[in-house]
Amino acid sequence: MKKFNSKIVFTALAVLLTASCTNVEDVYIETPTSDVIYSETFQNGLGDFKAVNVLGDQVWTYNSSGYAIMTGYENSTNYANEDWLISPEIDLTNIASAYFSFDYAMRYSNDPANDATVWILADQAYSPDTLPNASQWVKLDLKPFVDPGSWTFSNSNDISLNDYVGKKIRIAFRFISSATKAGTWEIKNFIVKKGNATVNTELIYSNPFGSGIGDFTTQNVLGDQVWNFSSQYASMVISGYSETNYANEDWLISPEIDLSSVSEAYFSFEHAGKYFNNPKNEATVWISENYDPSLSVSNASWTQINIMNYFTNTNFTFVNSGNLDLSDFAGKKIHIGFKYVSTISYAGNWEIRNFKVFKGKAGGIESNPFSISEAINYQSGGSAWVEGYIAGYAWPFLNGYAYFATNDTCTQKTNLILADSISNEGFYSSKALCVQLPRGNIRNLMNLKDNKSMAGKKVKLYGTLSTNMGMPGLINPTKYILPDGTSGVSATTIIFSEPFDKNLGQFSILNKKGSQEWTFSSGYGAKMSGFYNSANIENEDWLISPTIDLTNYTGAALSFDHTINKGNVANMRTEQTLWISIDNGLNWTQLSIPNYPKGTDWVYVNSGEIDLDAYAGKVIKIAFKYLCTNSSSATWEIKNFMIYN
Repeated sequence: MKKFNSKIVFTALAVLLTASCTNVEDVYIETPTSDVIYSETFQNGLGDFKAVNVLGDQVWTYNSSGYAIMTGYENSTNYANEDWLISPEIDLTNIASAYFSFDYAMRYSNDPANDATVWILADQAYSPDTLPNASQWVKLDLKPFVDPGSWTFSNSNDISLNDYVGKKIRIAFRFISSATKAGTWEIKNFIVKKGNATVNTELIYSNPFGSGIGDFTTQNVLGDQVWNFSSQYASMVISGYSETNYANEDWLISPEIDLSSVSEAYFSFEHAGKYFNNPKNEATVWISENYDPSLSVSNASWTQINIMNYFTNTNFTFVNSGNLDLSDFAGKKIHIGFKYVSTISYAGNWEIRNFKVFKGKAGGIESNPFSISEAINYQSGGSAWVEGYIAGYAWPFLNGYAYFATNDTCTQKTNLILADSISNEGFYSSKALCVQLPRGNIRNLMNLKDNKSMAGKKVKLYGTLSTNMGMPGLINPTKYILPDGTSGVSATTIIFSEPFDKNLGQFSILNKKGSQEWTFSSGYGAKMSGFYNSANIENEDWLISPTIDLTNYTGAALSFDHTINKGNVANMRTEQTLWISIDNGLNWTQLSIPNYPKGTDWVYVNSGEIDLDAYAGKVIKIAFKYLCTNSSSATWEIKNFMIYN
């Protein structure tokens, strides 16, 4: 038995300090056994891996975007190289079964089967200061890494280590290039886990859209714009914009895909998009068991599929959709359709390529939840099951957040942090997941203030993968499974909502200073900035809700999504604030916003739950107050405002 020590982790430094809390209570828990044996995301460097150069001047390095990279191409010239990236010793001596996986991007190689290979050294001494002797290493028999035509990362799938259990091993990535051809290999999210590898690489169907539409078909339901093949981007493309926005509904539909002989399957694709108002409503994927290509799509029944990973809607960078589960359709014959919608107000551009259907089990489902390191890679608003150990909680601190590896009496009820493993040294915020705990069963059963014995326990949760409290997160969880097998569903009742997806709704604007005002911006929601005509202009502007009646409720809370950029980050918590009134706006009381965005990009974050229990039984108004000065004027964008029970 070990003490679960009171620790605090600061975001910038990831340094562990003793938490200065009153009434600290030492709680003894049993240290759990993690399924993760070793992991390295390469998020902050090469970690314990060693770069060993055998030939050439180029070497394995770390890219600040969060991956290890090796290329023999430099200054427009190919160079001959042999370079190894070698893991630290990984101990499998007391392990019954194990496997590993990683994400990679491989491009421009002459022969990937020889230029990008993976090797293992077992039960032999090795010094990273010496050159690896290939005769001592075993080359793994893996399928060659394929150049997808973009820098989109793919997953290696699980690679079994069962031949090496009971031993101590090192795993190495060997890169080779020549003066004739030099590729580039990028690697991240390396993880070794206990258990048997899931073999899920049997391809059932594929259409890369590299040279045309293939055996897909299109259906135009509304508008003159249609799906077309783009040779420039090697993808299928649709846009409702042609010198102006047009209303459209267009489908890109697969041929019949036969899953009658499989028990598990999933599919994936790459997509890019921009100029949408809300991609989750306008760029969607559907499945039908009774679609007849000779009839309209409206004659068939369609089920919408959750896209795990959406494009950013700010550029045309392709992203992988994630592996999307087809287990509900195993044993059946189906069609998969991409549905595009536009209006005269907004018309996005959607590009799709590399569509594939596989036999096997998708990740992120209840029977195969994401590990925490896997969930960190899907933070664009898709929904999934995740599994991890309760490692602590987060709380606003000064102008940022503090992360506590503790279950002492200073904890709160609104979030907890999950990690792939528990350590006496705490955790790195970049390698953990902050889970929002909505009011109801999930909060009541898991919060560390009331349930200290949950610290260190392994749980499963289903929710939306999105940044929370300044770190990778899971928000709005609706399903849970506790260590003892107890499971349940948590639901909320919406009292009032305004998505700000078409206009400002019933909200009103109040301009107290400056000539700039709150406006609606298609795709970005309610928007306010004091920056105009290349100058900062001092402003005070309020965005005020209609009256909201809580007289029939015993409790309530609110949340919203927002982003802030182009201002002074240190001033966000004083210049972009939230207020409440119980006397029709005569007097206002400030409410604390738990979760602010970084303030340096356009990434939306959820505000976190804002408690309104003190105002139950009253009639209220909510207001967003914006301030700026002549020296600094941020832009504040808000959407998906919701008050719920």
